[in-house]
Amino acid sequence: MGVRSLDDFLNVTSRERQLLNLFWFGFILYSLSYTLSTTESVNFKVCQFLQIVGILIFITASGFLIKYRFENNYLKGLYLLYLIWLVVVIVRGITFEYGFIKAMLFDAWFGIFIYFVPIILLFSKKLYYYKKLFDIIVILGVFYIIYAIFFLEDLITLGANLRSQGIVEQFSKSLSAPCLFIILAYKYQSKRRKILIFSIVILTILFAIIRARRGLLLMFLIPLVFGYLLYISEKGNKILTIIFSLVTAAFLALITIGFLNIDKLSLFDQIEDRGLEDTRSTVELCFYADMGFSDWIIGKGMDGEYFCPGIDPNHLTSYRGAIETDYLNTILKGGIISLGLFLLIAFPGMVKGIFFSHNLLSKTAGLWIFWFLINMYPSNMNTFTMQYVLLWIAVGICYSKTIRDIPEQILVDYFRGYKNLIELSQNIQNPKD
Repeated sequence: MGVRSLDDFLNVTSRERQLLNLFWFGFILYSLSYTLSTTESVNFKVCQFLQIVGILIFITASGFLIKYRFENNYLKGLYLLYLIWLVVVIVRGITFEYGFIKAMLFDAWFGIFIYFVPIILLFSKKLYYYKKLFDIIVILGVFYIIYAIFFLEDLITLGANLRSQGIVEQFSKSLSAPCLFIILAYKYQSKRRKILIFSIVILTILFAIIRARRGLLLMFLIPLVFGYLLYISEKGNKILTIIFSLVTAAFLALITIGFLNIDKLSLFDQIEDRGLEDTRSTVELCFYADMGFSDWIIGKGMDGEYFCPGIDPNHLTSYRGAIETDYLNTILKGGIISLGLFLLIAFPGMVKGIFFSHNLLSKTAGLWIFWFLINMYPSNMNTFTMQYVLLWIAVGICYSKTIRDIPEQILVDYFRGYKNLIELSQNIQNPKD
């Protein structure tokens, strides 16, 4: 498709700004309402009404923001195949029943909108869109603090309390996890914003420790390590970078081992970690036993389930519609075809962003993909939340040679409020194919 002019990435019309603001407003309204509804302490009807309003807003706005334009032909071909297959997954699993449709619309983690998140790749790649993205992440982080204040008792409750456990997971993955993206893109943020974002991340880590959420803890520690390595690598001393990298890796390994034995600590005496580990193993064994050959290849559709008795005693059926390992969950719904197409898109993008870029924005995007792929084993990452939206935004960044070649100082000036866009554009040397 060729490399685009940098002017395309700088010029934004007032209409684009308005549509983008509407889209993010609808998304935030939906996300905040859903997250609040998971606490079981609010009126569901009110939350669902707000979700409907959010749906109408972000769907309408996105219809005007989508543009089928690619710089990379490899991505263009695979992406089209992936979208077609996602439509097949939806069609194979859709049921026109009130309860099913209601669940698909209002469940941000396992509903229908997760299959539409990849469409955000078709949004413009203009720098203004990424600058606005940083603002939206901060807004979600601020609401994380507000929610944490109102539900502090649940967040610090010790013991095997499933409601408290769910609140910690929902708040963290829906609201504060995107802050890790800003941690990686630290160079483009003001000092005040860095302090706020770092405080949110530390607060989340604290709650993860209190609730003994080992997967959540590692999810937040890994990007901190990435950010640290990015920082010291900028100092230019490769030997020092290698030494610190090895020391950091060893330290992280020790932390991991320590939390695998976390039940020995008095703070977590009431947490039945071994029971949780056995549950995970049992669930995976049930999954393997229930999946036939064709199920592995094409999946069971959007409403795919597997037989797993005794795991969810409060459920009326022994069939489960999700598994906590997202690699397997992707296979459950869309088979190896779905997972394979996803990896064929994500992995090369990650490599391009990390190793073939000239700025921190692209490296951040590549590392976000890497972080996402790591966490797909212990967690459900493909959800209608900002962390999954960020994945597809990161893919778009990584596959854009124009963005990867933008000089670092240009991005620093832009994201920190450089006003003279004409001069900024003139300072940029357009890369060649």
